[in-house]
Amino acid sequence: MSKKVLQQRTTKLANSDGATGNQLEQTFSVDDSFLPSPTELSEYKQIDPQIVDLLCRMSENEQKSRHKIEKEKLRIMYKAETRQYRINVWGMLFAFLALLVMMGVTAWALYLDRAWIATLFGVLSATTIIGLFMTPKSLQKDSDKPHDKPSNN
Repeated sequence: MSKKVLQQRTTKLANSDGATGNQLEQTFSVDDSFLPSPTELSEYKQIDPQIVDLLCRMSENEQKSRHKIEKEKLRIMYKAETRQYRINVWGMLFAFLALLVMMGVTAWALYLDRAWIATLFGVLSATTIIGLFMTPKSLQKDSDKPHDKPSNN
């Protein structure tokens, strides 16, 4: 039936400053096959000849159930991705429309000879456009950030 194995490996690390530490790597493996090993099956068959057929049917039912669950997970993930895509598209559309309205107000204010309103909306429009092309520091790649030194613990 289900077989579990836990492997651990420890590595001592040191940097150029003389600080040392330990790195622990754990690997947890699970063989979750419903069927027992062939030797166990032969032993079960000696006890009851129909038990092997029963275990095979149970294993098939378990596999069908797992496939059904995996399909449902994929469907849920697909719906979530689709929903996020729609939100992004609608957000970009309304942001573009808002920018067009701001530029329209700027042009209308210039037409009415209201320079201060045109300046205000013109600056807002320009900063919005410039802001779209600037990447915040929090979204930059991790490789650009300096890494912390390991602690002496």
